[in-house]
Amino acid sequence: MASGFKINKQGIRKMMKEIEREVAKTPVRVPINAETARAGLADGGGGGLGVVAGSELGLVAGFLLDWLFVLQKAQRGAWPSISQLVEETGNQEFLPMVESQVDVAVDALVQDDLVKEAKSMGRFGMIRRISLTDVGNREAAQRVERRRDNRARRSACRDAVLRWVYEQDANGEPTDIAEIVSSPYGWFNGAQFSATDLVEAVRFLRERRLLGGTDETPTIEPAGTECIEQYGGVVDYLNRGDGAGVNVTVMGDNKGQLAVANRDVAQSQTNTNQVEALAIFAKALREFGQLLPPEQQPEYEEVATALEREAAKAAPNKSWVQGLIGRAKDLLEGAPENLHNLAQVTKVVLDIYNQGLS
Repeated sequence: MASGFKINKQGIRKMMKEIEREVAKTPVRVPINAETARAGLADGGGGGLGVVAGSELGLVAGFLLDWLFVLQKAQRGAWPSISQLVEETGNQEFLPMVESQVDVAVDALVQDDLVKEAKSMGRFGMIRRISLTDVGNREAAQRVERRRDNRARRSACRDAVLRWVYEQDANGEPTDIAEIVSSPYGWFNGAQFSATDLVEAVRFLRERRLLGGTDETPTIEPAGTECIEQYGGVVDYLNRGDGAGVNVTVMGDNKGQLAVANRDVAQSQTNTNQVEALAIFAKALREFGQLLPPEQQPEYEEVATALEREAAKAAPNKSWVQGLIGRAKDLLEGAPENLHNLAQVTKVVLDIYNQGLS
């Protein structure tokens, strides 16, 4: 990170309010989808619009769009130099970082047709004069709209937190989550993640065993490393088993997990001990429920717990178990489309067990 990069929270809040006031005069409403947003540089963190990748270059490019948007609303037709832009928008605290990234950032924004540059002899460094294009003006306005998209922001926050902890751990540096706001990973489309965003992200990642440690000082888990190194993000990792050719054969004598969320799984169960199998199926159902949004998880947890209670009995009530299995299948029928294949696998397993009871 560039030396001297400090966050002026009061200055940022003031700038954001100015931007939002300008957008309110001519609102731009756009549909947002975190997974399909247009790829680009100026996302406020780098690596694609709406996705935080911890890039100072992306952060600076996004700042330039935001600052030009504010300045050119007040001074129509302005062609400020970078130095003037930083000074007139009151963002001198970012000067060291801007100076280190300005040439590459401006070149990238020009290439993406987001800004245009005045033709002059001095076209390098802080004296470069730039202005928003029509495309850049729309993009700057839409950045404000994206900040209000809770779904996209929270999804991006989870990716950012996981990646930040991974990088901190790899560099042997502390993982005090409060410090993420002092890095480019703490931003989404030019706005800092809130404390609530960060708390929710750490909780979500710890519940899914991507992070360990504590809420205040999380640590990277093997699954988190796998997610970072082999998948496009947390969503891709959690959905990795969907449509991936899962093959489950239930024949008995396996005391391990059913692992319904794993990819390319082939397991055998040849023991006829139905009580033991019931406990495994209950755990599988719970694991499936943990892949769903928080508001959908309690019903899965309730059925899984009831199945475990029956499994703990010397002689489970078959009629009661069959009723619970029926309820579990009904829940799986309503699973989200992106988990449809995984739900079908789980239903097949439950059907096989239910047939054994009959």
